[in-house]
Amino acid sequence: MRPAPALRWKRRASPEERRREIFRSLGLVLRERGLASLTMQDIADRLGLTKGNLYYYFEDKQDLLYQCHLACMAVSLDALRRERSRQRPPAERLRAILRQHIRAITDEVYGAVMLTDLESLTPRQRRIYVAQRDRFEHGVRALIREGMERGDFKKVDARLAGFAILGAINWIPKWYHPRGELTSVQVADALADFLVAALEVR
Repeated sequence: MRPAPALRWKRRASPEERRREIFRSLGLVLRERGLASLTMQDIADRLGLTKGNLYYYFEDKQDLLYQCHLACMAVSLDALRRERSRQRPPAERLRAILRQHIRAITDEVYGAVMLTDLESLTPRQRRIYVAQRDRFEHGVRALIREGMERGDFKKVDARLAGFAILGAINWIPKWYHPRGELTSVQVADALADFLVAALEVR
């Protein structure tokens, strides 16, 4: 694989923008080298920084991975919160949530990080992340149940349907590549439509 280019550290960027650039650098290095050989120095080199600069934002490599996982899940939870309050049919809201969720994990900032095993996190970090992931899963199931109650969705086991949908999405980082044939928008639109259509009554 051809190495990705070095990134630029924007001097006037906000702390949040800088954290995102660090996440992006982490993702690029992970795509090239994998987790086992990843070092903070690799990430700093990609950004043209000293390693000490990274420790201003993150305690260590483990904390960086953890915060990146949380940032990715925050995108999906934000989509869930927005769609819950909208007066639209459940199918439309679910489709919008899934699109955003897919975009979050196919984004070059987060995609490679989502392939890393949660075992690389501390037990406390895993508990916090899994609790957020569970909130998202429960929200998806609630929309599936709402769709069934309205007669829009087939009568299925909402828990199993949720696992099937999110399991399919969670596999995307294993085959998707940002420089591949399809853009992240195309992947998100096509898969969200396909997964929701599988639930709809025709």
